[in-house]
Amino acid sequence: MNSPFFHFVLSLPDHVNTEIVKLKNEARRVIGDYPGMGSKPHITTNNYPKHPIHVHDHGFSMFERRLTALPAVVFEIDGFDCFNENNGYNKTIYAKLKISDHNTYWLKLLWDIVGKGSGTPHITIARGLTPEQFNLLWPYFQRKELKKRFVVSKFTILKNLVNSGTSVYREFEFKGSADSLNSVYQDYLMRHVKNTTAVNKQISLF
Repeated sequence: MNSPFFHFVLSLPDHVNTEIVKLKNEARRVIGDYPGMGSKPHITTNNYPKHPIHVHDHGFSMFERRLTALPAVVFEIDGFDCFNENNGYNKTIYAKLKISDHNTYWLKLLWDIVGKGSGTPHITIARGLTPEQFNLLWPYFQRKELKKRFVVSKFTILKNLVNSGTSVYREFEFKGSADSLNSVYQDYLMRHVKNTTAVNKQISLF
C-alpha cells in the first residue's frame, strides 16, 4: 500500500511568499535547477509518520478544536543560514527566523497539539544542494540581508504520495484571542522565573 507522508507547515502570507519565491528564482539563476525549486514556500515545523489514511482522517480532525483555539502569531525573518541534510552530503539554505520568547511559547503550545519536529522552524530557500552548488550559492546569501515581520494565521497539512507529488490535505485557521494567550504566556514566564530562581538557589548551596 502506498501510504502517504504528511508535512506539517505554517502558511506564509502572500507578500512573504512572493519574497521567498523571488529568492528561490535568484538561487536558480546562480546554480541552475535544484530540488524543490518550484515548491510553495512555508515554515517547516515537522513531519507525520506514514499510517493508513483513515488514521489521519480521525487524528487530524482531533487537532481542529485545539489548533483553531491558538491565536495568529508574529514571526520575523532575520537573515539566512544553512544546515547539513541527513545524508551528510547535501545542504539546505534557508531564511532564518528570529525566535522570540513569545514565539517559543507559542510553538510549545503548537507542538503540544501536533508533536514536535526534530529541526528548527525555518523557511527553505534551496535544499538538496550538492557541495559544488552550495559553494556557489552560499556566498551570495551570506552577503544578502533580509529582515521582515509577518503574521502567521494558518496551519497546513501537506500530503505527499510517491509518484503523485505534494498537495494540500487540510488547513486550519488560528482564531484564538491574543489576549488570552498573553495571560497564559505571562503565567508561563512567572513559572519559568520561579523555577530558574529555585535552581540557582540550590546550586548556590553547593
